[in-house]
Amino acid sequence: MKTLTTVTLILAFASSVYAGAGMESAQPAPSAPAAPAVRGRVVFMEGDVEIDGRAAEIGTELGARSVVRTGPGANCEIVFADKNAVRVSQNATATLDFSRTIVQIDLEKGGVTSVLRKLAAASGDDSFRIRTAGAVAGVRGTSLCVWADATSTYVCACNGTVHTVDAKGGNEFTTEASHHQAKIYSRAGESISVEAAGMLHHSDESVESLAARIGERIDWTVPD
Repeated sequence: MKTLTTVTLILAFASSVYAGAGMESAQPAPSAPAAPAVRGRVVFMEGDVEIDGRAAEIGTELGARSVVRTGPGANCEIVFADKNAVRVSQNATATLDFSRTIVQIDLEKGGVTSVLRKLAAASGDDSFRIRTAGAVAGVRGTSLCVWADATSTYVCACNGTVHTVDAKGGNEFTTEASHHQAKIYSRAGESISVEAAGMLHHSDESVESLAARIGERIDWTVPD
């Protein structure tokens, strides 16, 4: 089954008091809001990794919205919903938001590689997005790699179908690949350009190792 990746470049507390005749009686305050459900878990990491400002370790759980930061030479692999894996690479800052049907990663800098096999349905729309200052990457399920810095966003359809469009709604493409096809969107002042790119920042082996975290294999002969 073919899947679609869309990449769009851009970037109580309460209480109540009842006053009765000649006396006041306070109703019990509502219980504190429940902690966000755990949506992801660290299954592998190396180097300096922080999640929500604290040092991470294997088994660290992510809530509905968590910030992941990695240092030089570090990386962190997170699995959610059993069959979806995300790798946050070195020198990265990424916010993972599981609070909505569409899972979203806001990638401030660095890289994210994803292998996605079990995403919740989102009324026919994307069920997963990676957003940068220059891009939003959205998928229904595929393998992709996104890297970002202050002036450019690299998007690779590692194995699947990717739809890309820049922040102004131009430079729109749909790319179907069985084996890595990438583009770089670059911003210079008010203009945005796009060009084909080779395989940067990742490899077959790095995607395959991520797929193995969820018990999957990549078939490089056909698009996912």
